[in-house]
Amino acid sequence: MSSTRITSVHFKRYKAFANFSISLQDFNVLVGPNNAGKSTIIGVFRILAEGLRRARARKAEQLLANGIRRWGHRLNIADLPISSENIFHDYEESEPAEVTFKLSNGNKLILHFPEQGSCFLLPDAAGGKVDTPTIFKQKFDISVGFVPILGPVEQNEPLYQEEAARRALMTNGASRNFRNIWQHYPDGFDRFRSLIQSTWPGMDIERPEIQQGNTSQARVLKMFCPEERFPREICWAGYGFQVWCQMLTHIVKSADADLLVIDEPDIYLHADLQRQLVALLRDLGPDILIATHSTEIISETEPSSLLTIDKKKRSAARVKDVSQVKRVFFALGSNLNPTLTQITKTRRVIFVEGLDFDILARFARTMLFDRLANRTDFALVKLDGFNPKRMEDLAAGIELTIGSKTTRAVVLDRDYRSTEEVHQITNELKKHASLIYIHKCKEIENYLLNPKALTKAISSRLNERVRRTGCELPDCPDVPALLDEITNSLKSEVLSQLVARHLDMAKKNYTSWDAATLTHKVIQDFEVAWSDPTVRLTIVPGKEILAQLNTRLQKCVSISISDVQVASHFLVEDIPDDLRNLIEALEGFRKAAVDGDSEV
Repeated sequence: MSSTRITSVHFKRYKAFANFSISLQDFNVLVGPNNAGKSTIIGVFRILAEGLRRARARKAEQLLANGIRRWGHRLNIADLPISSENIFHDYEESEPAEVTFKLSNGNKLILHFPEQGSCFLLPDAAGGKVDTPTIFKQKFDISVGFVPILGPVEQNEPLYQEEAARRALMTNGASRNFRNIWQHYPDGFDRFRSLIQSTWPGMDIERPEIQQGNTSQARVLKMFCPEERFPREICWAGYGFQVWCQMLTHIVKSADADLLVIDEPDIYLHADLQRQLVALLRDLGPDILIATHSTEIISETEPSSLLTIDKKKRSAARVKDVSQVKRVFFALGSNLNPTLTQITKTRRVIFVEGLDFDILARFARTMLFDRLANRTDFALVKLDGFNPKRMEDLAAGIELTIGSKTTRAVVLDRDYRSTEEVHQITNELKKHASLIYIHKCKEIENYLLNPKALTKAISSRLNERVRRTGCELPDCPDVPALLDEITNSLKSEVLSQLVARHLDMAKKNYTSWDAATLTHKVIQDFEVAWSDPTVRLTIVPGKEILAQLNTRLQKCVSISISDVQVASHFLVEDIPDDLRNLIEALEGFRKAAVDGDSEV
């Protein structure tokens, strides 16, 4: 993997796009209705990959492009898995079409289409001509990986030569050559096997074996997949497992690429596997480009990584905040309520506030509770804020709809509630849920206010920007100092909220109470808590602190960090004890038998 990245792509008179641009980051998910142009974008990367392969192997030639002789390479696009007809926008062939890829080192790669069925790759680099493979590799040190079209594996797969396996990695014949790929290119098999074991509980996979076929000359390859200690050949495993093995194969094989492109993985994968896929790709290494219609993938993706594609616009629009995700779903025309199906299947429901489970899932993965993170054995129902009554009403309505009882867990923010109020609410909720957890800090975002994890997340973003733009690496801001500055600016607001909440609680529960005495006691306790930097970070508004921190980061180093990015930089030992206890309790809830069912 090199330090060079593709930072943007510009389309000019190419297929659906008259004039369209897309900027790329480290994780990019293309969304939009059918016929929006997503497949067009994916397709040009296939052409680019073919151009890169050719330019690294052969000398360039002089080609005529826009009336100018330039060094470049003729590409055969007829054999690529894309539609090579109707290249020109609105079928107008009087002018060439072009797609320009801008790289982080300032160089450009241009796909030039002078006429139907013809394509040139034109390198554009500062410092002279690019006419040899050596110069090309120096100026354009990038690689593009693909997950090809997947399908069932062959029942009897012949042992082919190594070249056939190499081609299979890049073509639609990958599924028919699955065993040959691992036979001839075994590097990464241990990683692949580990991923199978961790993402598909109870399953394992062994290296290919050469066996004699039905004729005296033919030799075939077999791969056995022990399930609960009973081995069977992969062709006898389910279609979903076969496809997942292929998906993981291409992910592992593309770990050293600079960009990995996947077109609509939701066609092949169950919802649980779609969520696992996003988690795997996020930590893989290459930049990621996915086109999808899946609400599961979109829900697992950080909003800033979503790009809405509309061929009528001049550029792809990157989602800026969570509220815009609803508009993305609306644009897709997707069914937003597969929840009842999941509830009917699992009869377990976890109620959470808003998007809190996204953070919990990241911590669960760190603790190796992947099935919990993937929501495999329960349904997730989101509440609008701290609303126990809504939880009760929803739970009753769900059971009436599905016609059976459910096991419930509820996780809520504490806000500014006193310990006494938390106990009262917990006791009331015990009538309606088997697991109740109210955070010991104000809200779940407070767990992210860890200076060590924040510093690592900021440093990671700064290094990513340097890698993408080539700019000088700035010093990482002093996170403890920033947190101290931000929290001090909110001191009076936090105190007033605590006083108001305690007074309100006293009015409801006591006929005789003294406001001055109670206020004095709250202020005393508050000052003690505020003087301890660690305790202070548990009582401040976590969402607000992170928002203000991002404002300062944008101003001083021009970056921002997301909740999931911060959570991903926690080690297990960095996760606070109470949060670890919550995740372990949720894992127990996930595994517990429901109405006589066996434990999962």
